[in-house]
Amino acid sequence: MSNATIPRRAVFCVSDHTGVTVEALARSILARFEDVDWVYLVRSFVDTDAKAATVAKEIVRIGGRLDDRPIVFTTLINKNLEKYVDSADALVLNTFSAFLPALSEELGSLPSRDIGSFHGMSDSKGYQRRLDAVDFTLSTDDGVNVHHYDRANVVVIGVSRCGKTPTCLYLAMHYGVWAANYPLTEEDLVSPRLSSALAGHIDRLYGLTIDPVRLHQIRQQRRPDSPYASLDRCRSDVERAERLFKTIGMTPTDTTATSVEEISARIVKSMKLGDRPKV
Repeated sequence: MSNATIPRRAVFCVSDHTGVTVEALARSILARFEDVDWVYLVRSFVDTDAKAATVAKEIVRIGGRLDDRPIVFTTLINKNLEKYVDSADALVLNTFSAFLPALSEELGSLPSRDIGSFHGMSDSKGYQRRLDAVDFTLSTDDGVNVHHYDRANVVVIGVSRCGKTPTCLYLAMHYGVWAANYPLTEEDLVSPRLSSALAGHIDRLYGLTIDPVRLHQIRQQRRPDSPYASLDRCRSDVERAERLFKTIGMTPTDTTATSVEEISARIVKSMKLGDRPKV
């Protein structure tokens, strides 16, 4: 199907809080439907009647401009707010209502109806662990402070612009993983062995690779028409990096068409980070 014939459809992600959870769920589900051009619209902190009514009007207005009626994913728990969204001409999917009744029956208790209550700070230790992980990831980004690698749960390696930084930040924010990243430089790529910064941490290393053409496109956005962004340079960098991975017995994850969420999940599973000791 050509791009000209792919239908565009609006997806509203409506939340009384940040909207991060409902957007992630919507994207995960709709990724299975590749023949639609999804247009994501996140509407967060919808916590008053006025805001809910405004969103409902927008759903109707946007729906009239695209090919079909919008799809709405919502985590609104307040019934008074939810009724505004339900009144719009859209497919409304309340992700909580699909699970809460069954859980309530199983647990023998009623769920809280407080706005934003599921984002509470009841797990203060877990929250602090994620904050500490983010701080560590930022302090070791792009090969900085390699002397702290002995504290890392994982050190993500790969050529420049292959997705190391967003992956490490996602690992820190969502899993509380202490993730550092190290860019394979020209010096690293011409050497037949690992750099001294990495050699002592072989059990913590995880490699990422990428299609050279895609890498060329990404680098072009950062440094247009530079030697660094040339297709030949990208091909050479990827080829030499993959040769290095093979030398140390590592199978890298290809980030070309893989989401940060999936890359991170693979790292957690492969490195057994779900069972890691608390740092």
